[in-house]
Amino acid sequence: MKREPKSEKFVRTILFWAKHNLRDFPWRRTNDPYRILVAEVMLQRTKVEKVVPVYKDFVNRYPDPQALARAPLEDIVTCIESLGLRKRAKALKLLAEQIVNDYASVIPKNRMELLALFGVGNYIADAVLCHAYGIQTITIDANLARVFKRVFSLKTKGIAQKDKTVRLLAARILKHANGHCRELNLAIIDLASSICTPKNPKCPECFLNALCDYAKQLRSLR
Repeated sequence: MKREPKSEKFVRTILFWAKHNLRDFPWRRTNDPYRILVAEVMLQRTKVEKVVPVYKDFVNRYPDPQALARAPLEDIVTCIESLGLRKRAKALKLLAEQIVNDYASVIPKNRMELLALFGVGNYIADAVLCHAYGIQTITIDANLARVFKRVFSLKTKGIAQKDKTVRLLAARILKHANGHCRELNLAIIDLASSICTPKNPKCPECFLNALCDYAKQLRSLR
């Protein structure tokens, strides 16, 4: 009998967990690329609990790129000031203006065009492609790299998106997603946030405990 690759078992296990354990946020209930893009900009270096009420108010006030592009900058600042970083308001307005002027108010579906948008990097581009357009891609960030590092004993260097070992493993993982990339990305995000945390990870209660190299090392030290 052929042995199941660890990467395949990882995907199967995490997708099974995802069926009943994914967190519920308003931007996860839509495939509107504008709303997903706004959420990803807001979520940068910000706790998700702070983003939820601001996001709801924001998309009610500015439901599309045209409304946001027309809005006075000070109104946008007021709307998101509880998130901090005044420059984020300016970034959102510039982003909306670019979408309206250069892309006829339509969020690009092409990765290179997304990366050309103001303030959009690799992670946000991949998040929009995956969660809005259903394109099969892995969203790589420090949280995903931490999970990979622990589960697979992956040796990482520098920024996660630029780390060749992380990208190669992500590509291998992607092959086993079988069209469920959105759920896989969300599950890794939630795992990293609630269980596989940077400090004091909850290894004993983790559903990947038997598969994870880091958890095995902890057990061997007892």
